[in-house]
Amino acid sequence: MDNDERNDKPKKRYKKKNFRLPIGKILGTVFVLFLLVYIVMLVYTSNFSMIETEQVTHFEINDYLEVNAVALRREEYILNNRAGVVAYDIDDGEKVNAGGAVARLFENASDVENWQKYQKLNSELDMLKQLGNAGNSIFVDLDTVDAQITAQMVSYRNQLQSGRYNIAQQTKLSLLQLYNERAVITGISADFQPRISELETEISEISVSKGIGEVKSKNSGIFVSVLDGYENSLDYSKAQTLTSSEVAAITRKDPPSDAVGKIITTLNWYLLCPITGEQAISVTASSGNVEVSIPKVISYSVPGTIVSVNQGSKTEDGLLVIQCDYMDSALAKIRREDITIKTQTYEGLRINRKAIHEDYITVNNYDENGNITDTYEQKVQGVYVVYGNKLNFVQVNIIYSDKEFVICDPDVTNPAILGDKTVSLYDEVVVQGKELYNGKIVK
Repeated sequence: MDNDERNDKPKKRYKKKNFRLPIGKILGTVFVLFLLVYIVMLVYTSNFSMIETEQVTHFEINDYLEVNAVALRREEYILNNRAGVVAYDIDDGEKVNAGGAVARLFENASDVENWQKYQKLNSELDMLKQLGNAGNSIFVDLDTVDAQITAQMVSYRNQLQSGRYNIAQQTKLSLLQLYNERAVITGISADFQPRISELETEISEISVSKGIGEVKSKNSGIFVSVLDGYENSLDYSKAQTLTSSEVAAITRKDPPSDAVGKIITTLNWYLLCPITGEQAISVTASSGNVEVSIPKVISYSVPGTIVSVNQGSKTEDGLLVIQCDYMDSALAKIRREDITIKTQTYEGLRINRKAIHEDYITVNNYDENGNITDTYEQKVQGVYVVYGNKLNFVQVNIIYSDKEFVICDPDVTNPAILGDKTVSLYDEVVVQGKELYNGKIVK
Protein backbone atom coordinates (compact mmCIF):
# COMPACT_ATOMS: atom_id res chain seq x y z
CA MET A 1 0.00 0.00 0.00
CA ASP A 2 1.42 3.30 -0.97
CA ASN A 3 1.47 6.45 1.08
CA ASP A 4 -1.54 7.98 -0.61
CA GLU A 5 -3.76 5.10 0.38
CA ARG A 6 -2.62 5.26 3.99
CA ASN A 7 -3.31 8.96 4.18
CA ASP A 8 -6.83 8.51 2.87
CA LYS A 9 -7.75 6.06 5.64
CA PRO A 10 -10.07 7.63 8.28
CA LYS A 11 -8.38 8.36 11.68
CA LYS A 12 -9.83 7.24 15.01
CA ARG A 13 -10.71 10.05 17.48
CA TYR A 14 -10.52 9.56 21.26
CA LYS A 15 -12.91 11.50 23.42
CA LYS A 16 -11.50 13.10 26.68
CA LYS A 17 -13.24 12.23 29.89
CA ASN A 18 -13.56 14.90 32.65
CA PHE A 19 -12.81 13.56 36.13
CA ARG A 20 -14.39 16.06 38.53
CA LEU A 21 -14.84 15.55 42.28
CA PRO A 22 -18.05 16.89 43.65
CA ILE A 23 -17.56 20.22 45.48
CA GLY A 24 -19.77 19.03 48.27
CA LYS A 25 -17.44 16.12 49.00
CA ILE A 26 -14.40 18.42 49.17
CA LEU A 27 -16.07 20.86 51.55
CA GLY A 28 -17.35 18.03 53.65
CA THR A 29 -13.89 16.50 53.95
CA VAL A 30 -12.32 19.87 54.95
CA PHE A 31 -15.03 20.42 57.53
CA VAL A 32 -14.50 16.99 59.07
CA LEU A 33 -10.74 17.55 59.28
CA PHE A 34 -11.24 20.98 60.85
CA LEU A 35 -13.70 19.51 63.34
CA LEU A 36 -11.26 16.76 64.30
CA VAL A 37 -8.46 19.31 64.87
CA TYR A 38 -10.78 21.51 66.92
CA ILE A 39 -11.88 18.57 69.07
CA VAL A 40 -8.25 17.56 69.66
CA MET A 41 -7.38 21.11 70.70
CA LEU A 42 -10.34 21.25 73.08
CA VAL A 43 -9.30 18.01 74.68
CA TYR A 44 -5.69 19.24 74.95
CA THR A 45 -6.50 22.65 76.38
CA SER A 46 -8.95 21.17 78.84
CA ASN A 47 -6.04 19.36 80.43
CA PHE A 48 -3.14 21.79 79.74
CA SER A 49 -2.97 25.60 79.76
CA MET A 50 -0.43 27.86 78.10
CA ILE A 51 0.76 30.59 80.49
CA GLU A 52 3.37 33.35 80.76
CA THR A 53 5.44 33.65 83.93
CA GLU A 54 7.96 35.99 85.54
CA GLN A 55 10.51 35.30 88.25
CA VAL A 56 10.17 36.93 91.67
CA THR A 57 13.18 39.15 92.50
CA HIS A 58 14.46 41.09 95.51
CA PHE A 59 13.82 44.85 95.34
CA GLU A 60 14.17 48.02 97.39
CA ILE A 61 12.53 51.41 96.87
CA ASN A 62 12.44 54.64 98.86
CA ASP A 63 9.81 57.29 99.48
CA TYR A 64 11.06 60.87 99.13
CA LEU A 65 9.69 64.26 100.12
CA GLU A 66 11.06 67.48 98.59
CA VAL A 67 10.52 70.65 100.63
CA ASN A 68 12.09 74.00 101.45
CA ALA A 69 13.36 73.99 105.02
CA VAL A 70 14.60 76.48 107.60
CA ALA A 71 17.44 75.46 109.93
CA LEU A 72 16.99 76.36 113.59
CA ARG A 73 19.91 76.22 116.04
CA ARG A 74 20.63 77.63 119.48
CA GLU A 75 23.11 80.37 118.53
CA GLU A 76 24.96 83.06 120.45
CA TYR A 77 26.96 85.96 119.02
CA ILE A 78 30.67 86.28 119.81
CA LEU A 79 31.30 89.98 120.48
CA ASN A 80 34.50 92.03 120.32
CA ASN A 81 34.62 95.73 121.17
CA ARG A 82 38.38 96.19 120.83
CA ALA A 83 40.14 97.74 117.85
CA GLY A 84 42.18 95.61 115.49
CA VAL A 85 42.05 93.30 112.46
CA VAL A 86 40.50 89.89 113.21
CA ALA A 87 42.25 86.68 112.11
CA TYR A 88 40.47 83.46 112.99
CA ASP A 89 42.43 80.72 114.76
CA ILE A 90 39.91 77.95 114.06
CA ASP A 91 37.73 76.86 111.13
CA ASP A 92 33.96 76.98 110.87
CA GLY A 93 32.49 73.84 112.39
CA GLU A 94 35.27 73.33 114.95
CA LYS A 95 34.49 72.87 118.63
CA VAL A 96 35.63 75.48 121.12
CA ASN A 97 35.63 75.31 124.91
CA ALA A 98 34.18 77.97 127.17
CA GLY A 99 36.73 80.77 127.38
CA GLY A 100 38.61 79.38 124.38
CA ALA A 101 40.15 81.67 121.76
CA VAL A 102 38.53 81.77 118.32
CA ALA A 103 40.55 84.63 116.80
CA ARG A 104 43.51 86.98 117.25
CA LEU A 105 43.60 90.75 116.91
CA PHE A 106 46.35 92.44 114.92
CA GLU A 107 47.20 96.07 114.32
CA ASN A 108 46.99 95.81 110.52
CA ALA A 109 46.33 93.44 107.62
CA SER A 110 50.06 92.97 106.95
CA ASP A 111 50.53 91.48 110.42
CA VAL A 112 47.62 89.12 109.73
CA GLU A 113 49.20 87.96 106.47
CA ASN A 114 52.59 87.33 108.10
CA TRP A 115 50.99 85.44 110.98
CA GLN A 116 49.01 83.15 108.65
CA LYS A 117 52.12 82.48 106.52
CA TYR A 118 54.12 81.71 109.66
CA GLN A 119 51.48 79.23 110.85
CA LYS A 120 51.29 77.50 107.47
CA LEU A 121 55.08 77.07 107.09
CA ASN A 122 55.45 75.78 110.65
CA SER A 123 52.70 73.25 110.06
CA GLU A 124 54.50 71.94 106.97
CA LEU A 125 57.84 71.87 108.82
CA ASP A 126 56.42 69.81 111.68
CA MET A 127 54.85 67.43 109.19
CA LEU A 128 58.11 66.85 107.28
CA LYS A 129 60.08 66.28 110.47
CA GLN A 130 57.62 63.61 111.54
CA LEU A 131 57.78 61.98 108.11
CA GLY A 132 61.57 61.95 108.25
CA ASN A 133 61.45 59.92 111.45
CA ALA A 134 58.84 57.45 110.14
CA GLY A 135 61.41 55.09 108.58
CA ASN A 136 62.97 54.31 111.95
CA SER A 137 60.06 52.19 113.15
CA ILE A 138 58.09 50.37 110.45
CA PHE A 139 56.45 47.23 111.84
CA VAL A 140 53.49 46.75 109.47
CA ASP A 141 53.14 44.96 106.15
CA LEU A 142 52.34 46.54 102.78
CA ASP A 143 48.70 45.38 102.69
CA THR A 144 47.98 47.00 106.05
CA VAL A 145 49.54 50.30 104.97
CA ASP A 146 47.59 50.27 101.67
CA ALA A 147 44.32 49.69 103.56
CA GLN A 148 45.11 52.59 105.90
CA ILE A 149 45.92 54.86 102.94
CA THR A 150 42.56 54.05 101.31
CA ALA A 151 40.66 54.80 104.53
CA GLN A 152 42.50 58.07 105.09
CA MET A 153 41.90 59.17 101.48
CA VAL A 154 38.14 58.74 101.98
CA SER A 155 38.28 60.72 105.23
CA TYR A 156 40.37 63.47 103.63
CA ARG A 157 37.90 63.87 100.76
CA ASN A 158 34.89 64.02 103.12
CA GLN A 159 36.62 66.56 105.37
CA LEU A 160 37.39 68.85 102.43
CA GLN A 161 33.82 68.55 101.11
CA SER A 162 32.37 69.45 104.50
CA GLY A 163 34.78 72.36 105.08
CA ARG A 164 36.67 70.85 108.03
CA TYR A 165 40.01 72.17 106.82
CA ASN A 166 41.99 72.02 110.07
CA ILE A 167 41.04 68.38 110.55
CA ALA A 168 41.80 67.75 106.86
CA GLN A 169 45.30 69.16 107.44
CA GLN A 170 45.89 66.56 110.15
CA THR A 171 44.57 63.82 107.87
CA LYS A 172 46.94 65.04 105.16
CA LEU A 173 49.80 64.64 107.61
CA SER A 174 48.71 61.09 108.37
CA LEU A 175 48.48 60.33 104.65
CA LEU A 176 51.98 61.58 103.95
CA GLN A 177 53.24 59.57 106.91
CA LEU A 178 51.64 56.45 105.46
CA TYR A 179 53.06 57.11 101.99
CA ASN A 180 56.51 57.44 103.51
CA GLU A 181 56.04 54.17 105.39
CA ARG A 182 55.02 52.53 102.14
CA ALA A 183 58.13 53.89 100.43
CA VAL A 184 60.34 52.46 103.21
CA ILE A 185 58.65 49.04 103.00
CA THR A 186 59.12 48.92 99.22
CA GLY A 187 62.73 50.11 99.46
CA ILE A 188 62.16 53.66 98.20
CA SER A 189 62.96 56.30 100.82
CA ALA A 190 62.46 60.05 100.40
CA ASP A 191 64.92 62.70 101.64
CA PHE A 192 63.05 65.61 103.23
CA GLN A 193 66.08 67.47 104.57
CA PRO A 194 66.44 69.95 101.65
CA ARG A 195 62.84 71.09 102.05
CA ILE A 196 63.17 71.21 105.85
CA SER A 197 66.20 73.52 105.56
CA GLU A 198 64.33 75.70 103.05
CA LEU A 199 61.33 76.05 105.39
CA GLU A 200 63.50 76.89 108.40
CA THR A 201 65.13 79.68 106.40
CA GLU A 202 61.77 81.11 105.28
CA ILE A 203 60.36 81.04 108.82
CA SER A 204 63.40 82.84 110.25
CA GLU A 205 62.92 85.67 107.75
CA ILE A 206 59.28 86.38 108.64
CA SER A 207 58.64 89.37 110.87
CA VAL A 208 55.78 87.93 112.86
CA SER A 209 53.58 89.52 115.49
CA LYS A 210 51.57 87.38 117.84
CA GLY A 211 48.85 90.00 117.87
CA ILE A 212 47.53 92.58 120.29
CA GLY A 213 44.82 90.42 121.82
CA GLU A 214 42.48 87.46 121.50
CA VAL A 215 38.77 87.03 120.90
CA LYS A 216 37.32 84.37 123.17
CA SER A 217 34.02 82.54 123.32
CA LYS A 218 32.01 82.91 126.50
CA ASN A 219 30.43 79.45 126.13
CA SER A 220 31.45 76.14 124.59
CA GLY A 221 30.04 74.98 121.28
CA ILE A 222 30.66 74.91 117.55
CA PHE A 223 32.22 78.01 116.04
CA VAL A 224 30.86 79.73 112.90
CA SER A 225 32.31 82.91 111.43
CA VAL A 226 29.36 83.60 109.09
CA LEU A 227 26.41 85.66 110.34
CA ASP A 228 23.13 85.82 108.39
CA GLY A 229 20.85 87.89 110.64
CA TYR A 230 18.40 85.04 111.38
CA GLU A 231 20.19 83.85 114.54
CA ASN A 232 17.37 84.86 116.91
CA SER A 233 14.40 84.95 114.52
CA LEU A 234 12.71 81.94 116.16
CA ASP A 235 12.61 80.59 119.72
CA TYR A 236 14.76 77.47 119.82
CA SER A 237 13.02 76.17 122.96
CA LYS A 238 9.69 76.05 121.07
CA ALA A 239 11.05 74.25 117.99
CA GLN A 240 8.80 71.21 118.30
CA THR A 241 5.58 73.25 118.58
CA LEU A 242 6.18 75.92 115.93
CA THR A 243 3.65 76.37 113.11
CA SER A 244 4.17 76.89 109.39
CA SER A 245 2.83 80.45 109.64
CA GLU A 246 5.40 81.33 112.32
CA VAL A 247 8.21 80.02 110.13
CA ALA A 248 6.90 81.90 107.10
CA ALA A 249 6.90 85.16 109.09
CA ILE A 250 10.61 85.20 110.03
CA THR A 251 12.57 88.28 109.00
CA ARG A 252 16.25 89.12 108.86
CA LYS A 253 17.80 91.55 111.34
CA ASP A 254 21.28 93.02 111.06
CA PRO A 255 23.72 91.30 113.45
CA PRO A 256 25.39 93.45 116.14
CA SER A 257 28.16 95.61 114.68
CA ASP A 258 30.72 94.18 117.12
CA ALA A 259 29.85 90.52 116.37
CA VAL A 260 32.78 88.58 114.88
CA GLY A 261 31.12 85.18 114.78
CA LYS A 262 28.77 82.91 116.69
CA ILE A 263 28.66 79.74 118.75
CA ILE A 264 26.15 76.91 118.29
CA THR A 265 25.72 75.88 121.91
CA THR A 266 23.69 72.66 121.58
CA LEU A 267 24.29 69.42 119.71
CA ASN A 268 20.69 69.09 118.52
CA TRP A 269 19.33 71.34 115.78
CA TYR A 270 16.15 71.36 113.69
CA LEU A 271 14.92 71.51 110.12
CA LEU A 272 11.52 73.22 109.93
CA CYS A 273 9.67 72.06 106.81
CA PRO A 274 6.31 73.50 105.67
CA ILE A 275 4.28 70.66 104.08
CA THR A 276 0.86 70.10 102.54
CA GLY A 277 -1.88 68.02 104.12
CA GLU A 278 -1.24 65.23 101.61
CA GLN A 279 2.48 65.23 102.40
CA ALA A 280 1.68 65.09 106.11
CA ILE A 281 -0.19 61.80 105.61
CA SER A 282 2.81 60.11 104.01
CA VAL A 283 5.17 61.49 106.66
CA THR A 284 2.96 60.32 109.53
CA ALA A 285 3.07 56.79 108.10
CA SER A 286 6.89 56.71 108.25
CA SER A 287 8.87 55.17 111.10
CA GLY A 288 10.29 58.48 112.34
CA ASN A 289 13.91 58.00 111.27
CA VAL A 290 14.76 59.80 108.03
CA GLU A 291 17.72 60.74 105.87
CA VAL A 292 18.06 64.31 104.63
CA SER A 293 19.91 65.37 101.49
CA ILE A 294 20.84 68.99 100.78
CA PRO A 295 22.21 68.70 97.23
CA LYS A 296 23.20 72.36 96.84
CA VAL A 297 25.32 72.26 99.99
CA ILE A 298 26.59 68.75 100.76
CA SER A 299 27.14 65.48 98.89
CA TYR A 300 26.17 63.18 101.77
CA SER A 301 22.98 62.46 103.71
CA VAL A 302 22.27 63.64 107.24
CA PRO A 303 20.37 61.34 109.63
CA GLY A 304 17.40 62.84 111.40
CA THR A 305 14.28 62.04 113.42
CA ILE A 306 10.76 63.32 112.87
CA VAL A 307 9.77 64.82 116.23
CA SER A 308 6.48 66.48 115.26
CA VAL A 309 4.02 67.22 112.47
CA ASN A 310 2.14 70.34 113.54
CA GLN A 311 -1.27 70.86 111.86
CA GLY A 312 -4.52 72.54 112.73
CA SER A 313 -6.33 69.41 111.44
CA LYS A 314 -5.24 66.25 109.64
CA THR A 315 -6.17 67.69 106.24
CA GLU A 316 -4.54 71.11 106.66
CA ASP A 317 -1.06 72.21 105.67
CA GLY A 318 1.39 71.99 108.52
CA LEU A 319 5.00 72.04 109.70
CA LEU A 320 7.24 68.98 109.72
CA VAL A 321 9.97 69.23 112.39
CA ILE A 322 13.09 67.08 111.98
CA GLN A 323 15.72 66.90 114.70
CA CYS A 324 19.36 66.33 113.73
CA ASP A 325 22.50 65.91 115.80
CA TYR A 326 25.26 65.80 113.16
CA MET A 327 27.08 69.04 112.50
CA ASP A 328 29.98 70.24 110.36
CA SER A 329 31.07 73.54 108.85
CA ALA A 330 28.71 73.28 105.87
CA LEU A 331 25.65 72.44 107.98
CA ALA A 332 26.56 75.07 110.56
CA LYS A 333 26.10 77.80 107.93
CA ILE A 334 22.83 76.76 106.22
CA ARG A 335 19.59 78.59 106.93
CA ARG A 336 16.95 78.21 104.21
CA GLU A 337 17.56 75.35 101.78
CA ASP A 338 15.79 72.99 99.39
CA ILE A 339 16.08 69.52 100.91
CA THR A 340 15.08 65.97 100.02
CA ILE A 341 13.82 63.72 102.82
CA LYS A 342 13.97 59.94 102.48
CA THR A 343 11.04 59.05 104.70
CA GLN A 344 10.71 55.30 104.26
CA THR A 345 12.41 52.33 102.63
CA TYR A 346 10.42 49.38 101.30
CA GLU A 347 12.35 46.14 100.86
CA GLY A 348 10.95 42.80 99.78
CA LEU A 349 9.96 40.77 96.73
CA ARG A 350 9.11 42.56 93.49
CA ILE A 351 6.12 41.07 91.63
CA ASN A 352 4.45 42.21 88.41
CA ARG A 353 1.06 43.72 89.22
CA LYS A 354 -0.50 41.47 86.53
CA ALA A 355 0.34 38.48 88.73
CA ILE A 356 -1.93 39.61 91.59
CA HIS A 357 -5.27 37.77 91.81
CA GLU A 358 -7.92 36.91 94.37
CA ASP A 359 -8.65 33.30 95.25
CA TYR A 360 -9.41 31.06 98.19
CA ILE A 361 -6.84 29.46 100.48
CA THR A 362 -7.24 26.93 103.24
CA VAL A 363 -6.65 28.39 106.70
CA ASN A 364 -5.87 26.13 109.66
CA ASN A 365 -6.30 27.02 113.31
CA TYR A 366 -3.95 25.33 115.77
CA ASP A 367 -4.01 24.62 119.49
CA GLU A 368 -1.09 25.22 121.85
CA ASN A 369 0.39 21.84 120.90
CA GLY A 370 0.41 22.60 117.19
CA ASN A 371 -2.58 20.40 116.37
CA ILE A 372 -5.18 21.57 113.82
CA THR A 373 -8.41 22.47 115.59
CA ASP A 374 -10.48 23.65 112.62
CA THR A 375 -10.16 24.61 108.96
CA TYR A 376 -11.91 27.17 106.81
CA GLU A 377 -11.63 28.80 103.36
CA GLN A 378 -10.72 32.48 103.03
CA LYS A 379 -10.54 34.67 99.92
CA VAL A 380 -7.26 36.61 99.81
CA GLN A 381 -4.90 38.43 97.47
CA GLY A 382 -2.15 36.25 96.09
CA VAL A 383 -0.28 34.85 93.12
CA TYR A 384 -0.28 31.59 91.16
CA VAL A 385 3.12 29.96 91.56
CA VAL A 386 4.24 27.28 89.11
CA TYR A 387 5.34 24.09 90.86
CA GLY A 388 6.33 21.52 88.25
CA ASN A 389 3.34 21.48 85.87
CA LYS A 390 0.80 22.65 88.42
CA LEU A 391 -0.37 26.04 89.72
CA ASN A 392 -0.36 26.68 93.45
CA PHE A 393 -2.13 29.79 94.75
CA VAL A 394 -0.41 31.46 97.71
CA GLN A 395 -1.30 34.59 99.67
CA VAL A 396 0.92 37.70 99.49
CA ASN A 397 1.40 40.60 101.91
CA ILE A 398 1.74 43.77 99.81
CA ILE A 399 3.78 46.50 101.55
CA TYR A 400 4.23 48.81 98.55
CA SER A 401 2.12 49.26 95.43
CA ASP A 402 2.94 50.90 92.10
CA LYS A 403 1.18 51.03 88.73
CA GLU A 404 3.39 48.29 87.31
CA PHE A 405 4.55 46.26 90.30
CA VAL A 406 4.11 45.55 94.01
CA ILE A 407 6.60 44.75 96.77
CA CYS A 408 5.64 41.90 99.08
CA ASP A 409 6.91 40.87 102.49
CA PRO A 410 8.40 37.35 102.23
CA ASP A 411 7.92 36.64 105.96
CA VAL A 412 5.43 33.79 106.24
CA THR A 413 5.16 34.35 110.02
CA ASN A 414 3.70 37.83 109.52
CA PRO A 415 0.16 37.89 111.03
CA ALA A 416 -1.16 39.24 107.71
CA ILE A 417 -0.42 35.84 106.12
CA LEU A 418 -3.34 33.59 107.07
CA GLY A 419 -2.11 30.38 105.49
CA ASP A 420 1.10 28.40 105.82
CA LYS A 421 2.71 29.66 102.61
CA THR A 422 3.59 32.87 100.81
CA VAL A 423 5.62 33.81 97.77
CA SER A 424 9.40 33.19 97.84
CA LEU A 425 12.43 34.62 96.07
CA TYR A 426 12.90 33.20 92.53
CA ASP A 427 9.37 31.74 92.37
CA GLU A 428 7.85 31.67 88.88
CA VAL A 429 4.50 33.48 89.08
CA VAL A 430 1.86 33.64 86.36
CA VAL A 431 1.45 37.05 84.74
CA GLN A 432 -0.75 35.93 81.83
CA GLY A 433 -3.12 33.00 81.39
CA LYS A 434 -6.79 32.06 81.14
CA GLU A 435 -9.09 30.42 83.67
CA LEU A 436 -6.45 30.24 86.39
CA TYR A 437 -7.23 28.28 89.52
CA ASN A 438 -5.39 26.46 92.28
CA GLY A 439 -4.14 23.05 91.15
CA LYS A 440 -4.55 23.67 87.41
CA ILE A 441 -2.24 21.66 85.13
CA VAL A 442 -0.11 23.90 82.91
CA LYS A 443 2.47 23.44 80.21
